[in-house]
Formats: sequence, structure tokens, C-alpha cells
Amino acid sequence: MDLYYRLAVVELVVPPLRSHREDIPALASEFARRYGERFGKPDVRLCPSLIEVLCDEDWPGNVRELENTVARAVAFSSSSEIGVEVLSRSQAKPSTGQGMEPPVVRALSLRDRLALIERRMIVRTLAAVQGNRSHAAKRLGLSRSTLIDRLNKYGLGARAEPSHERSVS
Repeated sequence: MDLYYRLAVVELVVPPLRSHREDIPALASEFARRYGERFGKPDVRLCPSLIEVLCDEDWPGNVRELENTVARAVAFSSSSEIGVEVLSRSQAKPSTGQGMEPPVVRALSLRDRLALIERRMIVRTLAAVQGNRSHAAKRLGLSRSTLIDRLNKYGLGARAEPSHERSVS
């Protein structure tokens, strides 16, 4: 108890990032600048639609999660302006290990939203069938070749390659 009272002289309450979203644009821009320098991309900047998407997220991992997301986006970007599309290539989904999944996005066009929904369904279905593409295709109502095309389209081809399936030459 004595140690507690010695250390608890001043109590700091740090609110979660979701309760002060107005700080997200400045934080994200600063992280982009830092990681741009670190990765040899000094002129990198975040497009307004990406900032809007970042502001809409709840960030359960708080500032560290935001920083990691921006760092991955900078690392995966191929141009000086980072757009929302980079999130789908850079946002890791830790729960399944099956691939990447972007955060819920409210600032996208209908076509982009449908692509995100399709991508999520594919990732989740592959996770449910332990990566078996034939079973996943059947559950999704697709042919196996169409599923493979979609995996390649979303950059999931190599990640979704199950170890128990053999390729026929």
C-alpha cells in the first residue's frame, strides 16, 4: 500500500482516441511524415478521403493502432499521396491470419464498398473452411477459378494458399 501511495501522487486520465477524433488528422499526418522519412518517402501525404476514414474508426488500440495503420499504409503505398485503397492492402486482420481486411469505410463509393464487402466475405469464408479454396468457393456460390481470380484481385492469392492443397501441374 505504501508503494501505491508513493506512486499515485498524480493520477493521469488519458481518454481513448475515439473520444477526441479531432486529433486524428494531425496525428495521422505526423505519423505519415515520420514513416515517410523512415521509409524513404519524404513527400508522402494522406488524401482527404483517407483522413475521413481514419476519423470514422473507433481505434480500440488507441494512438498506437492509428500509428501502426498509418505506418503500414506508408509502407504499402506506391505514390506520394496515400488513398483509401492502400488500407485494403495494408490493414492486417489479426483474428484469422488469413489475410488483410480494411476497417469499416463510410467514405467510399458504392462500387468500393461492395468490393470491401466481397473481400471480407471471402476472407471470413476462407477462415471458416481453414483455407480450402474449393469449399470456400462452394459456400460463396462461386466457381473455384472465379474465387482464385477474386483472391488475386484483392491481393490475397499468396496469403490464402492453404498448405494442404496441392497444385496440379
